[in-house]
Amino acid sequence: MKYFTKTLTILVSFVMMTTGCAPDSREQGSEVKTTYEPAQPNIQDEEGYKVVRGSTRVQDVSVNFDPATKGMTLKGRVEFLPVRSKTVQTVDLNLAGILDANGFIALKPLNPVDAQSEALKVAAKATCLSESGDCRSSFIDIYVYHNEIVYHHQVESIQDDLTAADPEAEQVPDEELETEGGSDDVEGEPGRYVGDVVDDIEKILEVKKPEVKKEEPKKEEPKQQEPKKDLPKTETPPRKEEPKKEQPKTEAPPKKEDPKTVPPKKDDSKKDEPKPEPKEEPKKETPAAAAPAINKVSQAIGAVNTGRLENAANMLVYEQNHQPSGFHVIRPERKAHFATNELAYIIVQMANITKKDLPGYQMSIGDLSREKGGKLGRHKSHTNGLDADVAFYFDNKNLQGAFTSAVTINKVHPNWMMKQQWKLFKEVVNTQLIDRIFIHGTLKKALCEHAVATGELKKGDMQSLAAQTLRRLISEKDHHNHFHLRVKCSKAQVRCRQMAEPINTTGC
Repeated sequence: MKYFTKTLTILVSFVMMTTGCAPDSREQGSEVKTTYEPAQPNIQDEEGYKVVRGSTRVQDVSVNFDPATKGMTLKGRVEFLPVRSKTVQTVDLNLAGILDANGFIALKPLNPVDAQSEALKVAAKATCLSESGDCRSSFIDIYVYHNEIVYHHQVESIQDDLTAADPEAEQVPDEELETEGGSDDVEGEPGRYVGDVVDDIEKILEVKKPEVKKEEPKKEEPKQQEPKKDLPKTETPPRKEEPKKEQPKTEAPPKKEDPKTVPPKKDDSKKDEPKPEPKEEPKKETPAAAAPAINKVSQAIGAVNTGRLENAANMLVYEQNHQPSGFHVIRPERKAHFATNELAYIIVQMANITKKDLPGYQMSIGDLSREKGGKLGRHKSHTNGLDADVAFYFDNKNLQGAFTSAVTINKVHPNWMMKQQWKLFKEVVNTQLIDRIFIHGTLKKALCEHAVATGELKKGDMQSLAAQTLRRLISEKDHHNHFHLRVKCSKAQVRCRQMAEPINTTGC
């Protein structure tokens, strides 16, 4: 018995020792994953800065966020291949920072020994994705400055479920949210988070723009002096002719007489002519049609299939307050009529086009996103306010107002208004805000043939609006009774993760 008691005491002591000496989980940190890695290095000019992507690699990088202190550390290594060099360089990462009121953390060298020189600098910025000021989930932009070039690498650390729906909000059962005609297709890999690269370079990396451009005009100035030496070699007569040409300029006196004619009432009446312009209703409607008003800028958080939404625009309320709006939310009971400002703007623009081209016609709007985003029924996307399901145009009133199939046995429905639909697609793509539009393959084939027949699409041409519109029309079998429109992440959506661009081909 004494032996058993002694053995038990030793085991308990060992457990207590090992438990007490075990490292705090907060100190271990979490691994990160690279968000975007181009196949080939590319250099982009971003407001005067040369930014290189695809020429970096991270090793043993871990991020640690302490909710108690709101502090974050980033440790590891980043390797980069300098431009016009075959030798890879390695920079140690030992960065730290504190969460600010806006949800960002500026990460700078932790030790004074890591003081940066003008030739080589390293810094990073974490953008929090979690709610309630928590930064358990975030993406981090890592910047290395070397020889007036910025090397950019982005990683993410996701520990929260961003797609989780708001538990306090009234939810509609998923079975009632099933999309007619099947679920949506994400199509393509996510690219990098938008972030604010230029702001990071200037404020966190503390790098100034190179002043090379200012030196170029100085070199051109002496070249302008050379022709002056050639002038005396020319004959003097042309010089005398020049003042003759200037003689008509002496006719300026009538211009002086003009101000004398200003005082009469006749000219005052001309000034009164622009007064009716502000009375025109269209000019008053345009600012209202720009986008529904909200208190703060809407934020699409994360990717379209794993994101959430903040400060959303309520398109049902907008429709009710702007009659005739040109569009109609057909299923308000789904509580899925919320959007970012960018998507709201596109919906309003499509509605304006509809009112102009098809008077009396209302464009039917299906699911957008929940008020706070997150998973929406069986949709694969629609999580962050960038997606919209929209009904097709039909010239038969009995087919309008609902999601009616525009395909009948692999053929285009005879009542589908192809020309008006094609015009709508081109106009929205021309805004440069559209990422993709999913439609059935049969419908895209018909649009391809129409573009060729009208001469809008020519072989080998990818510069025309028709070609770029077809590039963004993605064939998807379930989108026969509606088209699925997705807008891009704008620069205002700093937490938004943009999808990779579709291949630069028409797909016809």
